[in-house]
Amino acid sequence: MDAIKAVGDWELDVRVLPFTKDTDGQWFDENTDIMQNAFSTPLVIYQHGVKQGAKQLDNKPVIVGESVSGSLEKRSDGWYVKVILNKALKQAKDIMDAAWKGLVAVSSDSIAHLARLDVGGKLVPYEKNKPGRIAVWPLAGFSLWEKGNGNFNPANHSAIALPAMKAIYRDAGLPFPEITPDDVLPEANTAAKRARVEKAVAQAEKILSKK
Repeated sequence: MDAIKAVGDWELDVRVLPFTKDTDGQWFDENTDIMQNAFSTPLVIYQHGVKQGAKQLDNKPVIVGESVSGSLEKRSDGWYVKVILNKALKQAKDIMDAAWKGLVAVSSDSIAHLARLDVGGKLVPYEKNKPGRIAVWPLAGFSLWEKGNGNFNPANHSAIALPAMKAIYRDAGLPFPEITPDDVLPEANTAAKRARVEKAVAQAEKILSKK
């Protein structure tokens, strides 16, 4: 349910809960209670505890990395969190390689008996195949895995995986543009500031098109 960007050395920026409808007809929104105070650093699991190829369960779910403390953040299009992958794991390497190709799947994990669906204004126990707004979803963890290789398809097909801007520029051997926080605030309406932002975005898109 989500999006993911590679940010530097085995670091990922993950949109773990996008505010879009998934294939089950379910969706999160800005009012979904994820109990972020209790689950501020959700577990980072490989494919819901299923082995590569999606043929059988792992004897023990593989924890492929760690959520960065303090990074869980709600934005206009969903909840985001930063992740540091474990370089010692093959699964983590496969995820990192896939991130540069836009081929990482992301899906959130919760505590089923605590989750609730809003169906017609009434809160009911969560069921995977029942359409409705997800009203309560304790974000205990989320899963990452590379797409293909017989692996599962994520429920939310709007999930993407692209390298983040600083990593893109570094990989291309170019200096990252200097853009201050003021440049992207609503009140930053001067032509010069808008031009700097537009130039940076255009250059990044040009680099991405060559990947």
